[in-house]
Amino acid sequence: MAGWRLLAEGYWRDLLATTGRASVALVSALAIGIPVGLMLGWSGRFYDALRPVLSFLRCLPAYLLIVVFVAIGLGGEAARLTTAALASAWIIADECAESLRTLPRDRIDVLRAFRASDWFILTRVLFFEALGRTIVPSAKTAVGICFVVTTVVEALAIPTYGVGARLLGFFAGAEMAPVFGFLLLTGLAGVLLSALVHRLARALIFWS
Repeated sequence: MAGWRLLAEGYWRDLLATTGRASVALVSALAIGIPVGLMLGWSGRFYDALRPVLSFLRCLPAYLLIVVFVAIGLGGEAARLTTAALASAWIIADECAESLRTLPRDRIDVLRAFRASDWFILTRVLFFEALGRTIVPSAKTAVGICFVVTTVVEALAIPTYGVGARLLGFFAGAEMAPVFGFLLLTGLAGVLLSALVHRLARALIFWS
């Protein structure tokens, strides 16, 4: 009942703002994580050198990232979106690289025997291999991470609209019914976004 009342009172703007930020962060995370993961998975030298760095970045709490961005002068919406995007991008890159490193090398050797270029192998074979094995599953995981990080960041760097800012205000005023109402509404928004990613994945990976 509290959730419906929040929607009727205009708090749907906060849900839309958070969902929009999480969606932009997800697309940005894929745009960053996929190329980095492909590069690491393709080159064993890069993989061995950067894997510890990637594991370190995966473990950084989101609120520390936004503190760093604010300290270097990146504030406002840019800091919120960058924090949520990077928190997911490292996971996508790591899992994509790991998937390619475990790919049987004889398939690549056969392609090279037929004089396929490295670019052909990377874009026509390894990308689609990673797409089904890692990229799509990690994108589904990244949906939830983007929502969680976006909400946390909104509570730390309070915007005009956003679920995190509203939750912080309700919690500070000991208004627990709106807190639970917002939690349910945000969870439903995450389910809808995850279902959209799933449908897009099924359409994209047509061979499955």
